[in-house]
Parts: sequence; structure tokens; C-alpha cells
Amino acid sequence: MHAATHLASLTLSVIFLLNTFNGSTRVFAEENLPRVLIIGDSIYNTPSRSAAEELKGRVEVVWKYEVSSFHSGSALEHFDELLGDTKWDLVHFNFGLTDLMYRDPNTKTIRAMSKEAGGVRVTSPALYEQHLRQLVTRFQATGAKLVWASTTPIKTDYNGVLDSGSEIEYNRIAAQIMKEKGVAINDMHAYINASEVALKSNNPLSFNRHPLHPPIVQSIITILKLD
Repeated sequence: MHAATHLASLTLSVIFLLNTFNGSTRVFAEENLPRVLIIGDSIYNTPSRSAAEELKGRVEVVWKYEVSSFHSGSALEHFDELLGDTKWDLVHFNFGLTDLMYRDPNTKTIRAMSKEAGGVRVTSPALYEQHLRQLVTRFQATGAKLVWASTTPIKTDYNGVLDSGSEIEYNRIAAQIMKEKGVAINDMHAYINASEVALKSNNPLSFNRHPLHPPIVQSIITILKLD
């Protein structure tokens, strides 16, 4: 698969099984456990499963696979789809990589296109801030506790579809919003930067080679007071 196409596809239960069938997420979980919703791009697939295993019997965690390519704007458009019919105790969320990529300006759907070929960024900094403020307000209205995960490092332009280091400005914007709104932050960016994989790889999609679930698990335990 071409790198740009791959990037365009982006963005804890006792018994946890995640499948997709006609675009739907299926989760089998035990009742009466705290429910955690993980929203994020495909990087969160493996760590969500690992977190589910580590928290087995204590928490039900669901990762929304079918929204893994959502950016902050589409998340607002499909907000009810994000939450579903479940009453969530905690929402662990991130939007960033898809917002930061360059896209074909002549298509409604997000189609990756290098900036050298005329691609435009999916979401400007100003619009990103606007979207995040609206999303946090709507998430808080559900009564769920919230954890924002900072966007992981971008160390290459990835064939012109991303700008190296562009996540830093967007993480700064998000951090200010979360501080104002009283939302906890899981600093996934710092966690990756401190890992060996950050020294060995420039591929923003390769971080799943390093265990990503420990800070997610710790965030869940801390916020839900499971110690």
C-alpha cells in the first residue's frame, strides 16, 4: 500500500473482542464494570487491546475502530456516532495526525496528497482549536471523565503528506484548552520521545512497535481511582 494511502486511513473489558462487520464495532463485555471509550487513530488499536488485557476484570474498554480516520471536524459531524448508546465513565481521546496531513482539495473525502502536488492541510491551527473546544464541551456534557492524549511525534514529512514537527504547535493548542477545561492529559508525545523507538524510526506509524499501552492504563487507573 502506498504510504499516502496508508496514512489517509488513519487518524477494557473482562472479555474483549473487537471486530468490524459492515462498519460496526462489536464488543463483548461484562456488566457493572466502569466503561472506557478510547477514540484515536489506528495507532491505538494494539495498545487498546493490551490495556484491555491488563485491566481485565476491572474495566471495560472500547476502541472505536470505524472512526479511526476521523479528524476533529468530522468528529463533530459524527459526534453521536462516536459515543453510541453507551453511558461512558471515561473517554480517552485524541485527534491530530489526520488533522495535520495534507489532502486533495478537490475531494470531499480525505484523500492524502503531498503539499508539493497541491495538497492542503486538513485542519488549520485556528480551526483545530475551535473544533477541540467544541468537542470538549460536548464530551463534558455527557458526564464522562475525560483524558486527552497528545499527538505522537512526527519526525518525517512522510512523502510530503505531513510536516515534521507540526504536531508540536497543535499539541500546544490542545494542552491550553485542556488546562482551561480541567481535562487530564496523557502525554503520549513525551512518552514516545523518551522511548528507544523514537531514536530508531522516523515513521510516525511505527510507534506500535513500542508498547504504547502503559500510559493509557495508568491514565485509566488514576482517573477512575482504581488503585
